[in-house]
Amino acid sequence: MRIRVITRAALFEECKRQHIERGYRIEDERPIPVNGLCSFIAVREIPASDPVGELVSKALNEKHGSRGSA
Repeated sequence: MRIRVITRAALFEECKRQHIERGYRIEDERPIPVNGLCSFIAVREIPASDPVGELVSKALNEKHGSRGSA
């Protein structure tokens, strides 16, 4: 997942630090303010196995399976 983060120049470093702590990798930094705003791209790899997605899929399959057997 890639997101562009735009923030005020005064908060740029703090915002980057917060994203790094949350597991994002920082790319394409633009620390020089344009109209008072700076930006960077935060990238986080989505694991191949998504436990939440798997649980939702399993719940939906069980729901549909039980509907047909009733």
